[in-house]
This record gives sequence, structure tokens and C-alpha cells, in this order.
Amino acid sequence: MEEKIKEIVAVFTRIPADQINAATLLDRSVVTSSIMLHRMYAKLSEAGIVVENYQEVKTFGNLLQRVSGNKISTIQEMDFIPVSGNGKMQPQITGNGESMPMNIGIDVEEISAMPRVSDLREDDFYKMNFSPSEIAYCILMPDPYASLAGLFAAKEAIVKADNQYRSRPFSNIIIDHLPDGKPVHDKFHLSISHTNNTAVAVAVRIESGLSGAQSNISVPIAKSSSSLILVLVLISIILSAIALIIAFRQ
Repeated sequence: MEEKIKEIVAVFTRIPADQINAATLLDRSVVTSSIMLHRMYAKLSEAGIVVENYQEVKTFGNLLQRVSGNKISTIQEMDFIPVSGNGKMQPQITGNGESMPMNIGIDVEEISAMPRVSDLREDDFYKMNFSPSEIAYCILMPDPYASLAGLFAAKEAIVKADNQYRSRPFSNIIIDHLPDGKPVHDKFHLSISHTNNTAVAVAVRIESGLSGAQSNISVPIAKSSSSLILVLVLISIILSAIALIIAFRQ
């Protein structure tokens, strides 16, 4: 089985199978994008090799531990990575000296990285990363792959905004849509945009957030909400600027 795993990993890391060992990295430093990383585990699943909580896997040795059902034994890494590294804001320092993350996540994905399949509802990658309702919604869109890439980017942005989501399968981070098409997820404000080639998403964590079904209900705006409104306006401007920059580069 280990040789079969190496063959699949080699395709996505572009490291020859005979050069892969326990210390070989399997994270975003060697796999080109988050989508490709998730595709690697979908391909392993297709081969009958199901990896639980693969978000915790950092090396090939970790992967073998996970496949064998053992707990990954690694030194706990810092959760907070600079924005230039993975789209997550740098940590803030609270009054008692503890570090806390900014509750904003940003993610950019290439639409071409989404695998083209004959049936989105039956493919392992899409079943592992999207709920049936999300797939059904995107199938009805003009470009289902662009819509799915947007949802994938939003899920990545949610994870970056709140590390508690890191161990959750993407199929369990369900993004609904209001009648006007606005994406919603409980306790988050989301914004998704895409060009013909790239999807961009921003997630803002709301401490006292409402569920997706409730978020379209009109309520009086408290004074404490003014800062959140300013943040959302700023995020919308940033998202628009990112989309324009990407479009011009292409």
C-alpha cells in the first residue's frame, strides 16, 4: 500500500516516488494550491485509501500514521501565519499578553484547478469538499466550476478566519445562498467574486452572528455594529481591488 500511496503523492508533489520518505513535506509548500492538495486526497480515496482529518498531515510520515489509524505525533505548530503566507491576518496581542487571530480570512483559487468530471455528484473530490445542496446549486449556474471554485475559496477563507474549522471536512462547512444569491454561513459574513480564471473570497467572523436563514432579517443596528460595517466596507473594497488586479494580470 505504501508504494501505491507514493505513486499518487508523486503526481501532485512532482517528487519522484523513489525519493519520497517519511520527512517529505505534503503541505502547501510543495503542492501548488489548496484545490490540488484536496484533489490528492480525493485520488487516494478513489484508490481505497481514506485519510481522516488530512488537514493535520504535514509530511509523508504523518500520512502513513493517519492511514494506519495512529495519531499524528508532531510538535504543535503556530496557528497564526502572516497574511503573505496563506491569506490569514497576523495575530493580535491582547491585554493579558495572549495572542489572538484576526477574524478575517482571504483566499484566491484558480478555477482551472477544479477537476473536470462527467458527474459532479459522483466524483470523490466534489463529494469530499461540497455538500449535495452546494453541488445542486452550482450545477444550475452558468459556469458550475467557477461557482464551485468560489465556494471552495470561501471555505478556505472561513478556515483561515477561524482555526476551529481546520479539522472539519469541507463537505461539512456548508455555504447556503439567500434568494438574491448572497453566500451565507453561520457566524460569518462572506463575499465571493471571480474572473474567468480566478475565484476570490473573503470571510469575516462575527462573534454574535446569525445563521444563514436569519441573516436576511432586518434588525436595529446598534452602535457597536458601526465598526463591523466599516470593516465590511473595507473588505469589499479590498476584494474588488484583488479581482481587478488579477483580471489585469491575465
